[in-house]
Amino acid sequence: MRVELFKKTWFIVLVTAIVTAGVVSGIWLIASRMSVPTYGGYVAIIKLSGNIAYQRSPISAFGATLTPDDVEELVKEVELDPYAKGVVLFINSPGGSASASEEIYNILRKLSETRPVVAYISEYGTSGGYYISLAADEIIASPTSMTGSIGAVSIYVNLQGLAEKLGLRAETFKSGRLKDIGNPFRELTDEERRILQSMVDSTAKIFAERVKEARGDKIKDWSEILTARPYIGLEAKDLGLIDDVGNLDKAISEARRLAGLPEESPYKWIKPKPPSLLDLLFGGESVRSIGVSFELLYMWPPPVSSIQLCLEEVKSPS
Repeated sequence: MRVELFKKTWFIVLVTAIVTAGVVSGIWLIASRMSVPTYGGYVAIIKLSGNIAYQRSPISAFGATLTPDDVEELVKEVELDPYAKGVVLFINSPGGSASASEEIYNILRKLSETRPVVAYISEYGTSGGYYISLAADEIIASPTSMTGSIGAVSIYVNLQGLAEKLGLRAETFKSGRLKDIGNPFRELTDEERRILQSMVDSTAKIFAERVKEARGDKIKDWSEILTARPYIGLEAKDLGLIDDVGNLDKAISEARRLAGLPEESPYKWIKPKPPSLLDLLFGGESVRSIGVSFELLYMWPPPVSSIQLCLEEVKSPS
């Protein structure tokens, strides 16, 4: 009897949890998609938050992942609404994948060809986060936000020492001399170091060209920003990386002005859809399972997980 009662109790708890999660998810979705009075037009605020990548990750320093597919879906919602006269890109991202940053930039650039776009950097808009802001007509940042970091980075993880400590030995079979470049179970050769550095430099050059296209003569000191260091908002303004410092209200007002909207015009948040019920319960979103030892990133700060793994030897317990 007790076993049966226990089973029934847990069944009721599980069903209640599922129903509650479904109701909460549904309410969130309805609330996030509710229309606002347009009065002839409004400003759409597109939320772009998290590490930039092609696929979601269960582990993210920012608690979220921003993918090109996410951005394309949000942009499409705005493009299909004739009342969305102006756009604010609400950015809070340290960057991430160089390729994904470029793709998101192109998606946002097409949007800026149809209506005025203002980028607002709230907390982080560094590296790839800054890269995607370049698609906007103007960039406004919080005075204490972190932005800039114009460059690329990659962290090579050498696991040779760890493998030896664990008694593991890897053998590689390859078709060409450089086929296993970046193999984490051996030292890099000087030639490989030159090649990998060249890849990083070439990727950083693309970034610099994007900055030049978007900011042009506004940049005050190219030699300074190409050190790839980050800056707070006030410093970024002095260097010409952004147009002004301020809060979100200022960015919304600027978007209204550029769109020719009255100052009292409403705004509407455009956010990624919440995870489905299956995602909430079972993690239904696919994640990248392939490990790589070399990845080109537009990111600052560098991924913590990579830094923690960057150990060439592990001390034996005393």
